[in-house]
Amino acid sequence: MSVRASIPILLLVGCDYLEPRVADVTIDAPPEVRPADAAIDSPPGPKYVLPPGAIVPPVSDNSELTSQIRIFDGLSDSALAMSGGVLARSTGKAGGATVRFWSFGSAKIIDGFVASSPLYVLADPDGAGGFVPRAGHPWLIDSIPGDPGYSAIRRVIYVPTTASYQGERLASTAALAEAIDLGLVGEPVPAGTWRNLPVVPAGTKLEVSTTLPPVPATEVYARGFRVELFQLGGALGTQPLRNGSPIAGQEVRLLSGVAAGTPPALPTTLDAQPVFQYGIPAAPPTTAPNYSPIVTEIDVRLATGVAPAAVTSDAQLFVRATNGSISAYLTDTVASYTVTTTVSNKQIQFVDGEP
Repeated sequence: MSVRASIPILLLVGCDYLEPRVADVTIDAPPEVRPADAAIDSPPGPKYVLPPGAIVPPVSDNSELTSQIRIFDGLSDSALAMSGGVLARSTGKAGGATVRFWSFGSAKIIDGFVASSPLYVLADPDGAGGFVPRAGHPWLIDSIPGDPGYSAIRRVIYVPTTASYQGERLASTAALAEAIDLGLVGEPVPAGTWRNLPVVPAGTKLEVSTTLPPVPATEVYARGFRVELFQLGGALGTQPLRNGSPIAGQEVRLLSGVAAGTPPALPTTLDAQPVFQYGIPAAPPTTAPNYSPIVTEIDVRLATGVAPAAVTSDAQLFVRATNGSISAYLTDTVASYTVTTTVSNKQIQFVDGEP
């Protein structure tokens, strides 16, 4: 059996930061005249931090941001309109089985690494070095589709509350920076994990079953508004970073090795069902990641006489190194292959009926 090496696919992690903390200084204002015995005023109240119970408006109140999400979310507006706002599943193969998956469009790769953004989770210290997320405060993200730093792949970062925190609302990264200055929360603490959390237009739902109703999105805070995203993968979807980065995988698109037509010719259309490198994890990850929805497309021409229906696993096509890169291909199945530059976010559904 002959083999041919391929080029490994590398990964990326984006940088996270809070907005610059700039003093709120008024210039060109006339000097204030006050009595000589006037009491010193108390400091002004917070500028970005909202009081407990404050109503954060939905992003649908802002037409510009609403349009931005729809343009850059990676979803088909026409398909959503036809389905009544429900994102449908597609069918693929992985690990020898048929799987369902959702496609969220293209994904960013920068300098060979998967781009990621922060997810801020307000949490109470548990006294043992860990954190318990606050159920009463939505998550905070720093960006929406169309923003330069946006990625659906989110690094989990805990924001520890202090004794001064009384339920205030932090609906933007400016509010988070201000809350740190005010002593309401401490410095953010990276959890060392990441999740797939794509932002979608308000009202979008997720198909999860042929018998159960579609699942609505979850509201989080971003840029001073309530925006909606899908929490994908459950416990299996929370993955550890590897060397500080989220990992990426590959999807294989198959070209049949069975000639057809008159005169007989090999088909030039890719099979509709991709074969994923990473399938449904058998268990939650420990210290090493075991899944990624970020996939680079590889186009494979199957060996003579091999039809796409015969291939249900990446292991039938490639030998892989411990880091997941291709070290050889199996000539009994593969005639040739091409690693493309197409990278997308395709999340396999782990449990029927769940996102």
